[in-house]
Amino acid sequence: MLDGGRRAVFVRVASFVTLLVPISVTAQVPSTPREMYTAWCAGCHAEDGTGQVAVRTVTVEPMDFTDCSVTTPEPDADWEIVIAQGGPVAGLSSQMPGYGDALGQDQIHALIGYIRTFCSEPSWPLGNLNFSVPIFTEKAFPENEVKIRPSVSHNDDDLKIKAVYERRVGARGQVEVSVPWQMNVPDSVTASTGLGDVSLGAKYVLHADRASTRIFSGAVEVKMPSGSESRGLGGGTTVLEPSLLAGFALRHFTLQTQLKLEVPIKGAGEATELIYNIHAGRDFSGLPSTWSLGVELNGVDDRLALTPQLRKGLTKTGALAAAWGVRIPVVNRQHQQMQWVGYLLWEYRDPVRAAP
Repeated sequence: MLDGGRRAVFVRVASFVTLLVPISVTAQVPSTPREMYTAWCAGCHAEDGTGQVAVRTVTVEPMDFTDCSVTTPEPDADWEIVIAQGGPVAGLSSQMPGYGDALGQDQIHALIGYIRTFCSEPSWPLGNLNFSVPIFTEKAFPENEVKIRPSVSHNDDDLKIKAVYERRVGARGQVEVSVPWQMNVPDSVTASTGLGDVSLGAKYVLHADRASTRIFSGAVEVKMPSGSESRGLGGGTTVLEPSLLAGFALRHFTLQTQLKLEVPIKGAGEATELIYNIHAGRDFSGLPSTWSLGVELNGVDDRLALTPQLRKGLTKTGALAAAWGVRIPVVNRQHQQMQWVGYLLWEYRDPVRAAP
């Protein structure tokens, strides 16, 4: 038994220890983004973000966060899902665990911001501006993609297939080549099939705000008269096509616009055409394989059409995607035809299927 004096001392000591325990435990819990990265990420991705660690703990090659082409292109939503639920949810390696039980949404968001700081070049636009690809409106964000875009006219069964190869150059640039193939069916007897007018183009991001709400780019294409004009497969003249592109993040929706001129370089009888496209859309989740719903307003001079469309990522990584839609004439319908349109897209720098 303790006497009164010793009991009082014991109570004071016990109370002091009780107060110290939660303080010491709390101090050990990572709270800052850097501490969280050190605790949960550095073991595989290294303290400096390079993925080069003294002792490898995984069999797959960890991402190098100092490579801006790796750290910047994808939106925060992709990162959030992978950090919270693990690699398999987005088609990545099962060796990437999920930390949703340990981290709240605000902590995950702060951790993503810290990971992005490993890219030391602020000129790279962030992936939150990398919106889903519309069928007609060219996006402002530079990409590494191959697109196959077919269109079939409803009344005369004309078929056009355009293959577009895009290659990102540096932080803000992109070059591309577009090769069309088409089959014209002017009547039920004859048809012209062959290569159309090939285009070469370049794009450059003029402005992308760090808050990831808007992006503006300039682009130019040169369409060469490679298709046969007499067979209705080409225009017979070189055409210069400058354009301005923009993208805006509006809460849960995105807005993308394109304003383009088609200026014939030769031929006095050829008129300059004004082309304008506006796309409004929404992704239904942050997963790369998500469904997206959108509608486009497509104009060529005084002709106007509306193109409702659906897009779907075909793989968990989002490396393959497809879109379907119908282009419906609205203004000057007598000079237009309804078309079934779409595309098949391949982001060739992303894995179709990740390592286990």
